[in-house]
Amino acid sequence: MSPSNRPAQPARTLPALLWMALLSACAPLLPAPGQDQGQPPPRWAGRITSIEGRNAFVDPGNSGAGRPAQTGQTLLAGDRFYTGPGTRMKIDFAGGGYMELDENTDPSLFQDLNCLVISLFRSGRIFVDKSAACVESLGTRSQQFSKVVYAVMPAGPYVQITVADGEVRTLQPVVAVAPKGWRIDMNSRAILGDGRPYRVSDDVLREAIGWTLYYRNQQRSTPSFDFPVIRLPPPRYSPPERSAPPRRGY
Repeated sequence: MSPSNRPAQPARTLPALLWMALLSACAPLLPAPGQDQGQPPPRWAGRITSIEGRNAFVDPGNSGAGRPAQTGQTLLAGDRFYTGPGTRMKIDFAGGGYMELDENTDPSLFQDLNCLVISLFRSGRIFVDKSAACVESLGTRSQQFSKVVYAVMPAGPYVQITVADGEVRTLQPVVAVAPKGWRIDMNSRAILGDGRPYRVSDDVLREAIGWTLYYRNQQRSTPSFDFPVIRLPPPRYSPPERSAPPRRGY
C-alpha cells in the first residue's frame, strides 16, 4: 500500500495531551481573592430591604467598626446592625420572614442549629415575622412562631414580649407559652408579676405594633428626614389583671 493510501494514524502526542487535560480538570479551584482557605465562607443571614432615616449602621462581625448601612446590603451571621434617632430599618431573612427595627435598636444575627437567633443587645424594639426564630436579650431567651414585638424596657430593665399573631415560648430563665394577644414581661431571673404571661386588650396590642404601621405603609426606601417618631413612655411596672394562660404540655 502506498503511503498516500495508508489510513491516517493518530498523533503520538494525543495521549499525553489528553492526560494533561484530565489533570487540569481535576485540579482544585483557586480560592476567591482574600478568602481564607482554611475557613468555610460565612453564611448570609439576611438582607437590608429598606431604610427610613439616615442613622442606620452595620458592624461586620461585631468588630466595633460600624459603617453606614445600605439598602440591598447582605448581612452575614455574626454581623451587628443598629439604628439611631429617627431611623428604622427592615431586614428580610435568608430563610423567609423579616424583621423591622425601631429607632435606637441594637441587634445582631447568627445561626444556632435549626433556629435563626436574633440577639438584642441593650436597647430598642423589633417586630419579627418568622417561624422558628429565637430572640435573646438581657439574659432571656425565647422562641417565636409568627409575629411578635420585643422591647427592652428601661425601667428595670426587662424584656417585654407582645404576641401579635401565632405564639411565643420562653426558654430562659423559665419555660412559658403566650398565644396571640398575650404578653410576657421578664428579666434574666424570672417572669415578672406573678410569674405568668397575661392577656392584653386590643388597644394595648395596637399600641404595641403601632410604630410599625407608618413604616410598612411606605413604598420608598430612601432617607426620610420628616419621619414621625412615635415615643412610648416607659411604663412603671404594675401587673394588670390576669386570666389563666392556656394549658399546654412542656
